[in-house]
Amino acid sequence: MIDEGMEILDGNFFDYLVRLEVNRATRYQNFVTLLLMEPDQELASDNAMDPFSKILRKGFRGTDIVGRVNHMQFRVILVNSDLRDSCLVGERIRGQIEKYSFGKGREITVSLGGACFPSNVTSCQDLISLAERMLKLAKEKGGNVVCFPSKKEGP
Repeated sequence: MIDEGMEILDGNFFDYLVRLEVNRATRYQNFVTLLLMEPDQELASDNAMDPFSKILRKGFRGTDIVGRVNHMQFRVILVNSDLRDSCLVGERIRGQIEKYSFGKGREITVSLGGACFPSNVTSCQDLISLAERMLKLAKEKGGNVVCFPSKKEGP
């Protein structure tokens, strides 16, 4: 869950939360999606980071797990969200950030990459690795894009 200050979480702790949710999805035969995002521009000041964080806080359900794992990377665990719905959520967030006025004509865009268990992968580690590859692909495409695999993919 995200707090007002958008504290930076330890990446290992966030990976632990991903493992818990993958185990839960396995047990209850449900979906879980890992969504990674990074602003395409440096958010050096609080003037840009605060509205960015607010958009994220409002953009996800209370059951989703949202965290900032370093200065620029945000991760979201979309609980009970299949591939199709997760793609729609990613596009909605991307569009909200693109449309927001960060002041002084400064436009900020975001790259998003994600993967869904079990639609794309069959293990927690593969989920994390594939989501990271999708984020890298989004950045390579020039940013301001959402990338998800369209079918089952291996490690």
